[in-house]
Amino acid sequence: MPQLKQLLCLFCLLLIAGCGGSPITKDNYADVKTGMTIDEVESILGTGTEQASSDASFGGISIDMKNMVWQDEDKIISITFSHDKVKAKSQIGL
Repeated sequence: MPQLKQLLCLFCLLLIAGCGGSPITKDNYADVKTGMTIDEVESILGTGTEQASSDASFGGISIDMKNMVWQDEDKIISITFSHDKVKAKSQIGL
């Protein structure tokens, strides 16, 4: 009987450990919507990595672009922000 309890405890621990999973999923990608802030996106996908940014102003028009990437092995989510709001997104491998 004690061995059965040990096996059951081990099974529960493995089950809990496997539930963490990566936030880089098709469902989370679908949850990211145009107009969301960086903080809102990071609450879904976790902390991203900034790949490129540009900031310029021409005749009173301001351009502020930032591209961020979330990656887990061969799954990649790339999101372009303008003035810290989602403007475009793309994915590979989801």
